[in-house]
Amino acid sequence: MRKKWLFFLTVILMLPFCCSSCAPEAPVMPEKKTVSTPPQRPSVKENYYGYVNFDYITHGQMPPGKFRFGTLDNIEYHMEEKVSDIIDKCVKNTSSTDIFEYDIREMYEQYLDTDAREKAGISALMPVVGMIESCQTPDEMMTALSAMYHDYGTAAFFNFKVAPDCIDTSVYEVSLRMMNTCGNMKENFTRTYAGSQEVGKLTENVLNALQVDPVEAKQRAKNVAKMMSEIMRASMDSDLMQEMDKHYNPYTKEQLRQLLTNIDTDNLLQVFGFDVDHLIVFDVGHMEKINEYLTPEHLREMKDYCLACLMFNYQSVLPPSYMQDSGSEQNKEKNTIKSAKKLVAEKLEEEIGVVYGKEICTAEKINATEKMLEDIRNSCRDLISKCSRLGEDAKAKCLRKLDNIIFLLGYNKDYRSPFEITAAKDGGNLLMNTIAIYRSKVQQQMAELTQPVNRYTWDMSPITVNAVYSPFVNTVTIPAAVLSDEYFDLSKGEYRNLGMLGYIIAHEMNHAFDSHGCTFDENGCYLPEWLSEEERTAYAALQEKTIAYYSNYMLLDVYRINGKQTLSENLADLGAMQCLANITDNKEELQQLFEGVAEQWAALTNVESVVMQLSGELHSPGEARVNAVLSCMDKFYEVYDIKETDKMYVSPDDRIRVW
Repeated sequence: MRKKWLFFLTVILMLPFCCSSCAPEAPVMPEKKTVSTPPQRPSVKENYYGYVNFDYITHGQMPPGKFRFGTLDNIEYHMEEKVSDIIDKCVKNTSSTDIFEYDIREMYEQYLDTDAREKAGISALMPVVGMIESCQTPDEMMTALSAMYHDYGTAAFFNFKVAPDCIDTSVYEVSLRMMNTCGNMKENFTRTYAGSQEVGKLTENVLNALQVDPVEAKQRAKNVAKMMSEIMRASMDSDLMQEMDKHYNPYTKEQLRQLLTNIDTDNLLQVFGFDVDHLIVFDVGHMEKINEYLTPEHLREMKDYCLACLMFNYQSVLPPSYMQDSGSEQNKEKNTIKSAKKLVAEKLEEEIGVVYGKEICTAEKINATEKMLEDIRNSCRDLISKCSRLGEDAKAKCLRKLDNIIFLLGYNKDYRSPFEITAAKDGGNLLMNTIAIYRSKVQQQMAELTQPVNRYTWDMSPITVNAVYSPFVNTVTIPAAVLSDEYFDLSKGEYRNLGMLGYIIAHEMNHAFDSHGCTFDENGCYLPEWLSEEERTAYAALQEKTIAYYSNYMLLDVYRINGKQTLSENLADLGAMQCLANITDNKEELQQLFEGVAEQWAALTNVESVVMQLSGELHSPGEARVNAVLSCMDKFYEVYDIKETDKMYVSPDDRIRVW
């Protein structure tokens, strides 16, 4: 499903910050035409997406401040309402002994106690601020960075992660990931103004709050923005981040010394607690550019960006007076009940998720989901068994992988908070408790190094409106939020639900066999030669055909999709739809299925948001996820009698068949 693409949409709200010489060219927008007659519903054969979603698209209301609002956004809106209700219940139920409800109530009340927050100030952060400011050399900065990481749960230039080893997934490995970008993607710096603007403004606000001279603060912030822009321009594009041969770079200690020549790498590993013989460098070019800044001449920029990362991580829990001084957009929100609930939902999302999961994940709903899951898995088995591009050995391997996928549904019933919330009456305050939450996550990660890999680890909270496939452990996570009535309503019929929730399940399942997933075996081990050379060649041809198909798909009769950038998601969409359509031959059931799929991707949007999405998003826009996919399904032609003269028609030879 969706990745973090909303950052691209913020760009037109931002004021220019970085110099114009670094600015990418603005996309050319089509001329706006005056519509003199009301829009007409397109026919099924002309535009299926528009036909099914016509009423929503023409009469729906875009919420203020939004650039896009669709079915999934609406579910997120209802999810926020449910989270609000859960918090209200926890606050009122003071007699409850449930530890999660206690933590939710305590954090909520501590947020609203502005007097206590002002009294506490930001003193809890000042020790590491002092460490950062006192550094005289880049190597001394490593100690400060380690303190930020271990004691405050905040990464800056070095973002270590413990994850299953891609070659042997029974053990964990240490990897050096991309640096903290304060919520931005690489393309925010290279394709738009947004990243440099956001980082620059954040840094300037933090320096102002720390009483740096305003003129000096502005110049230092510009230097930080320039540094980040240069580092990110040396980094790999988002569409390459799933390609193992690009980011799986094993480095010995000696190789790491040769990569990071401006610091003592042995000291780096020791102070961070990762004194390992080897590790994985995610992006070599990224680290090479960071190394260029690990010099005394750039010490000021390093310090300032560390301060920016720290305050970015904690800005939502800082005292109101600091929030006002910092000028952050997020912190301009008044200290209200709404913002208190937003804070609690962010910091205690797992705890709220368990409370929500217990409510929404009824036995009836879980049983229905499990049945749907097995129907889809059986359909996929059938397609794999009949797939002409696979030999018998490859079919057996794919079937083993399919059967070995673990599905995590709803919420983690074994979850326990890895931290303790200190009550206000016992001397606790909001900032202290947030630090404890962030610190515990780092401690959990460190502890994993000595433990066997747990394939039942959840990758997202139960209240997240999303789903994910993890190739390294061969698991699919379907959070409780996706099982909500707005998305999975048992009263609306099996096949409508199959087009909604079923599409998500089938999409994530098919990621196990997409252009990225096909290089991993049933245990999540990276084996690029898992399939024979002949089968890899056949799959490469299918991928090239898919790239060309989507690259030729037109949006608004002007814009084209980047078929290469969206390849893995497009393959998962096409494979998912094949699996779903293979479940039934009944035309009425197929119609309900197709309508459910179209309804799922309904969205109100504008031209600017489409352009920004096309610039870096890994998923195709919703219209293409319906029309381009259904135009490849033979059964769609049978149900709606699509002819060669119809716009939805694609010749049989050009239709993409994943299986």
